[in-house]
Amino acid sequence: MATKPITSAQGKRTLEALRKIRPFLPASLTITQRKCGNPACRCAKEGPIHETALLTWKDATLTHTLYVPRELRAQVREWIDEWKKLKTLIAEMGDAQRACLQTLKKNRKRSSKLP
Repeated sequence: MATKPITSAQGKRTLEALRKIRPFLPASLTITQRKCGNPACRCAKEGPIHETALLTWKDATLTHTLYVPRELRAQVREWIDEWKKLKTLIAEMGDAQRACLQTLKKNRKRSSKLP
């Protein structure tokens, strides 16, 4: 038998917001400029260097980097923004649950003192 989740009004609002989270990506996107490495390219001599988007994330102790094509940059930014929203909501849910636990403890102490 499933039990009804115990949370505060703030916790219920946070859970509702969590249900609306779209796909997310825990990483960082940086736009840098660099030479491509092709000796015949304009960037190797004197022309402007190329803009490059790199996705970076940690896996245990290793840092990984992945090139992001220009046409996917906007989508990747949206995924990263959703990750930031998710982290904020997780912190809010933690705060709400700690407050709920404190209230439950206080109410339990009060009810145990009644004759």
